[in-house]
Parts: sequence; structure tokens; C-alpha cells
Amino acid sequence: MPDDAELTTTSTNAISLKRTFFRTLAMLIFFMVIAINFKQLLQYYSAFSLANAMTRIEAEYLLTEGLLLDLTYFALMVLILHACWALVITLSCRPWFAITANDNVKTQIWLVLLLLHCIWVLSANAYFYPTSLLGFFRGTPLATGITLVTLGLLLLANLIYALMGTLANYNRGLRTLFVISLLIFSFVPLYVFTRNTTTPIFSNNSDQPNIVVIGIDALRPDHLAYRGADPSLAPTLNQLLAESLIYDRTYTPLGRTFVAWMGILSGLYPTNNGARFNLAPPELVSKPFPLLERLAANGYQTTYAIDERRFNQIDKSYGFDRVIGPKVGAADAIIANVADLPLVNLAINLPLLGDLFPYLYINRAYGKTYHPLLFNHEVIHSLSVDKPNFLAVHFCQLHWPFTSKDFIELDKSRWDGNYNHYMYGEMIRKVDMQIADFIAQLRRGGLLDNAVVYLLSDHGEGFMLSQDRLAATDTETQTADAAQPMALNVAAWGHGTNVLSQEQSQVLLASLRYRNGKPVNPAGKVDGLFSLVDVAPSIVANLSATNGKAIVSENLKFDGQPLPQDLTEPLTPSDNQRHIFVESSLPVASINTSFIDDKKVMSETASHYEIRKDGRAVMKPESYHNNIRLKQRSVYAQQWQLVMLPKDERLILVDTANKRWHTLSDYSGDAPWEAMLDSLCQHYQADFIDTPRSQCSLSFKQRLLSADADGAEHAKGQNVSPPR
Repeated sequence: MPDDAELTTTSTNAISLKRTFFRTLAMLIFFMVIAINFKQLLQYYSAFSLANAMTRIEAEYLLTEGLLLDLTYFALMVLILHACWALVITLSCRPWFAITANDNVKTQIWLVLLLLHCIWVLSANAYFYPTSLLGFFRGTPLATGITLVTLGLLLLANLIYALMGTLANYNRGLRTLFVISLLIFSFVPLYVFTRNTTTPIFSNNSDQPNIVVIGIDALRPDHLAYRGADPSLAPTLNQLLAESLIYDRTYTPLGRTFVAWMGILSGLYPTNNGARFNLAPPELVSKPFPLLERLAANGYQTTYAIDERRFNQIDKSYGFDRVIGPKVGAADAIIANVADLPLVNLAINLPLLGDLFPYLYINRAYGKTYHPLLFNHEVIHSLSVDKPNFLAVHFCQLHWPFTSKDFIELDKSRWDGNYNHYMYGEMIRKVDMQIADFIAQLRRGGLLDNAVVYLLSDHGEGFMLSQDRLAATDTETQTADAAQPMALNVAAWGHGTNVLSQEQSQVLLASLRYRNGKPVNPAGKVDGLFSLVDVAPSIVANLSATNGKAIVSENLKFDGQPLPQDLTEPLTPSDNQRHIFVESSLPVASINTSFIDDKKVMSETASHYEIRKDGRAVMKPESYHNNIRLKQRSVYAQQWQLVMLPKDERLILVDTANKRWHTLSDYSGDAPWEAMLDSLCQHYQADFIDTPRSQCSLSFKQRLLSADADGAEHAKGQNVSPPR
């Protein structure tokens, strides 16, 4: 039985350790506050300035239950994480406190251990995530593998020594249990480094193929080898496309991710599926997708995966069995802007701990810690091992702001003075490596033994490149003065902002048919005019061919049509007369600039949105309907595009083959503009009920026909030789 002196010493040590814990936690919180303020000095705009911009959203939305819960949960997890760190530091002090009763010496020991722990965490953050704003030690001897391992082992040995000393007075069984637990814990780092290379074996015994739709955000076809680009920019994609059927002239229904994917999965244009903008009110969108219901009825597991969810909120309510990606909610933007803290960064990609930060884990929008191969791992491991899989996966590394957890080196031979375009090219290389790993895992797991794969992009990207600009006709050159209010803007930054910017609307679309891990389809470019809404009917057609019977359902009604599966299939007259529709999104002036300021964009657009009880941001229904009248609308036929602009009586006719534009009233040629105008007016007729367009009136068309006839007669008269 311990004597009174021993009890007094034990009591004193307990109080001392308790005080040390709270003092450590207070110091870590103090360091965290300093770090947040330091980041504000480095950032062009801070998280708080973004929050200020959000004040244009009514206060009632900022105080919604879902948003407050998400922010509170994040703050609590950060606090718990730092409390655990404080506990580790405190326990590490225990054996050294036991050998001295001098408070000054104890304080010095505590400060040394606190400093060593902070150095290790900061060094690890700089080593693994060099683009972190708090990566102070990047490029120094402290941010090297040798330093991290040496200091880490030293601190770990000290912690083990402290824990063993704590357990010295307990029985042998408890000490043995502790040692076993410690050995298991030691295998965690090994799991971290090996989990991305382990692929499950899929044993689909069904005759039905796995169906994989691979989307790459903002990928421009003209940056790929089949369009003449440098093949070294994307070697994996170029190799895949060399083995593919490429549908060369393909357009997105609208250059925004959510709307494009709604078209891909529904087979319908935005006018028919209800998705006219990103963050559409869910009650205005048609869901679930009938395609998924039919696939499920045929034994498929359906999975949707995306590594950036701020503007694409497709989830299980749309009919998917599994959804992989960061959590959806308005808190994403706020949390991602304040989360750059060393301990949080180190925890995000660790097993189990990543689940504690659902807004940050595998979130490409938080690029400082985004690990592409970890996202691939999560997607592959979500698939069924004994059923045919339908997987729709979207990779967002190529989306603005073109950043990653590693620094991008400047290649002066490629620098063209356009920063965004240069970074875009470098991010193509990174997403190409991610695709290479993803395809390798599909093949390794046997998912390509019997599979149909679609490669596509949801939209392109505008960089105001000289080769992207449309040229005016001779008659229009005189009036296309940018200083005049009626000047035509034929180029723009970003995507979904201008239907005249062909690079925003033209997308990649290709298909492959795999047997035993190798493509068995013919390869080459397919003539014709195509849209992303053709993917869903193509999936149904392929599935029907596999089953030997047509899949019929009253819900399976598509605007698109099945894609050709053979290069030798001749174009039918209807193919030559096909019309493809493309519309714009909400016009945002602050996006049309070489440097996009998040604060200005949010300030300009925030008033259109609300935050609902579940914490998700959506466009207000009244804004949703009002903004439809501000859309640009267009129709493609053959090599021509006919464009209808809001608040502009002119119709613009674009010759996409020669990159020239005409005002339709001044055009005289053989473009099928009459059929295109009829089709455009009919397709968007519901939009024009409240805001009629004079261009769709019979008198407008007759006036154009009359002017065209007069022009032709005038030209004929000029060709008649005068009498001698």
C-alpha cells in the first residue's frame, strides 16, 4: 500500500500533467489562430473576404441548420484533432516530469517537446503538401525524408517509453495487449503507402458488359493528338483515342458540369430534363434517371463518382446505388478556404481520419491535399465484384484554378504569355497520369474483360487564344468595334459563357469495346454531328444488343440517338440534316477575365442563390426562371451554327469550318438557315411563352427571305453584261 508521500507525489503529478495538457492545447490553438491570420496576409483574397461576399445571400440562408451544423462539425473535428495532439505531447512529457520536481525544468522540457512536435508537423506538411501556404520549410533540410523519419522515430520512441512507463504498474496481460495494439498501429503507414496499388478482382459471370463512362472536366479536343496537338501532352489519352471510335464533331448541351452530366445520363436536352443551370433546385429537375432504373432491373450496380461537388450535386436521389466523392454542401467553399492547417492536411489522407473531414477528403477543390490516385482507389473499391457495373466517373483536375498539391515547373519552351492556358496544359499532363492509373486498375481487376467504355469531356474552356477567334465577314468588319454597344463578342474566358466561343462547346466523345482487356472495336473518326445526349441511348442500344432483345420502357425517351458503332456506316439523309442544340449559362461579367476573382464572382452571383435546411446551396426558383430569358441559344446543322442572343434582334450565322460569322440579315448563301431557325424556335418555344422573340415570327422570316431574294436578284443583275 503506497505511503502518504507517494500519494502526494502522484496527486501533484496528475495535476501537473492536467495543467500541461490544457496549456499545450491552448498553445496549439494560439498557433492555429496565428496561422490563419498569416494565411490572410499571403492570399490575394481571404476566406473571410469570401464570407463577406456571401453577405449578398440573405442572412436567413447563412443561418440555416445544415450549414451551421457542417461548420460546427468541422470546427469540432479540428479541435479534437489538436486535443489528441496535445495529449500525445503531454504523455511524452510524463517520464521527464517524474525525474524532477522543479517547475522551471518541467516547463523547459515541455517547451522542447512542444517545439520538436511542431517542427515535425510543419516539416511533414511542407514535404507532403508543398503548395500549402504554411509549408514554411519547403526546400529546406527540415522538409526531407531523412529528417522526417529521424525526428519522427525519436518522438515515437519517446512516446512509447512514456506509455510503457505508465503501464509499468499494470499486469502483464494489459502490457501485452498494449504491445500488440502498438504493432498493429505501426502497420498503418504501410497501409497508407500500399492501398493505392491493391486492386480487387472482379468476377462478373454475366454476359452483360461493364459500362464505364469516363468524363474529364474542361478537356478541349484540340489539345489532343487526333486534332494535331503535341502527343506528349497526354500520352495515355492519345493512345486510348488511337484505339477508339471518335465522334469528332460533338457538342455539349451547355458548357457547365452538372447540366452536361444531366444530358449524358438522361439523354435529354436541358429544356426537357429541367437542368438549365448548375445548382438547379432539385424539385425542378427530372429524376431519377430512367436509364439507371433499367440498368438496375438488368442486374447492374450503378455508381457515380466525382472529385469536386460544389456545382454538381448528383447523388443517390438520381437513382445511383453508390456515390463517391466529397460531401455536397455550401460549407464546402468556406471549409476549403480555412482548412489549410498542417495537422488537418496530414490527417485528411490517412485511413479512417479522412472520413472525419467529408468536405476535404478526395476533394479536388481543396487542391493542396488532393491525391488523384487515392480518388481512383476509392472509386475502384466501390464497385461490385460479382455484378455487372455501370460507372459514371468524372475527373476534375483540369478545372480552374489549375492547381495541385505539387508545384508546376515553368517550361519556357511552352510559355506563351497566357498563364491560365499554360497551367491548363500542365494539368492535362496530371489528369492524363490519373487516367493511366485508373485504366490500369480497371484492366488489372478484370473490369475490362467485357466492357464498353465512353471517353468524354463535359465542356471545353476559353482562353482568348488567337486561333479561337471567329473572323467577321467583310461587311461586318467595319461595325465589329468593341467600343460600340452592339459589338459582337465572339470569344470569352471560361466555359458556358458564350455559345459563339466554339472551344467552350465542342467536346471529346469516343467509345471503346473491350474483350479480355483489349479493345475490339474499329478505330478512327466517325463523320457526322453528335451531342452528349447521345450517350444514354447508345448505352441502351448496346445493352439491347447484348441481351438479344430491345429494352423497351415508356420512360426511356431520348432526345439523342445511338452513336454509330462502325466506320463504314454511311450517313443517312437524316444524319446530314440533324440539328444539335447548345445554350449558355448565367452570364457573369466577372468570369470574362484572365484572372477570375472568386470574391467578385461570388458577390455578383450570390443573390441568385439560397442555402436550404440540408446545407446545400441552390439557385432560387424565381431566379432560375428569370435567368432563362438571359440565355444565349444556338443550333448546329452540318458546318453551320445559328445563334440567338438575348436583347439583340440580330441572328448570327457561323461557318464553323472556316471560322467566320455573318449577320443573318446580310447573309446570302446556301446555309440551311430556314430549317435551323424553325428548329431553334421550336426547341425553345417554352422559353418564349413569357418573353416572345420576334425572330420566331413568320413576318421576320418572310422579311429575311425577301431580303435574300433581293440580294440574289441584285447579284444576278451585276453578272449581266451591259449592252454594247
